[in-house]
Amino acid sequence: MQNREAIEYCRRIHQHHGKSYYFATAFFPKKLREATWVLYAFFRAPDEIVDNAPAGQSIDLTKQQLQSFIAQWRTAMDGTTTKNPILDATAQIFKAYRIPASLGEDFLSAMMQDTTVHRYATYTDLKRYMWGSAAVVGHMMSYVIGFKDQSALPHATALGEAMQLTNVLRDIQEDAERGRIYLPQEDLDRFQVPETEIRHSVFSDRFKTLMQFQIKRADDLYDFANKGIPLLNPQGRYAVRCASHLYRAILRKIEQLDYNIFNARAHTSKFEKFGIAAKCLFH
Repeated sequence: MQNREAIEYCRRIHQHHGKSYYFATAFFPKKLREATWVLYAFFRAPDEIVDNAPAGQSIDLTKQQLQSFIAQWRTAMDGTTTKNPILDATAQIFKAYRIPASLGEDFLSAMMQDTTVHRYATYTDLKRYMWGSAAVVGHMMSYVIGFKDQSALPHATALGEAMQLTNVLRDIQEDAERGRIYLPQEDLDRFQVPETEIRHSVFSDRFKTLMQFQIKRADDLYDFANKGIPLLNPQGRYAVRCASHLYRAILRKIEQLDYNIFNARAHTSKFEKFGIAAKCLFH
């Protein structure tokens, strides 16, 4: 597959699976937009292996498939064509933007962790996972966009964590159906929400208070993350601001649902996305 075909393949993956983020990438210059499509496809591919394995497939087989993907990734990073369009294109992006290979390794390690670790005792434990599953994404995008100095990277970490935590809150029911609960056990204990109630989609005042606490945590992360946008190269600032506000809007949707994410999925309409993008012009 030629590079242009690979980029288009990655674009379709991004368009299908990451609607809010895909919408925001439209505001990148063409070169950055294409790099983002490729990286998104790289993030999505192992996630599909882990989250959408055929019913009844053993964990061992899922791990083998993921290990094969990781081996191919390393081959591509060594400069050898793998015939996997996502990995070959990703290796080119890493090289072109001088993205540290360790960021890719940390991401893939987090994906492997998802095959066996389904609970997190503390928020500190969850943050360690979010480093690989989300914060490194912020770092990779910082390299693609360009940044003034290393002081930009803690803000990139915060944006990755904020978006990941937003996903966690939106997808509580879906993750529980897969046997995963990302909310830290210490928080479930603090707000007296038994795991069984989450697994059985039980909404209560205790669960509502838990959600309010988590949303405040995510909002604080977004606040800190947004302070780092001026540290990025100007060509990428607006798209990042849009992505941050689009994802943050999901939190507001959860609030509009009165925190009952078991009854409906929190999402923004295309019309609302355009409205948020317009507001970002004057932010």
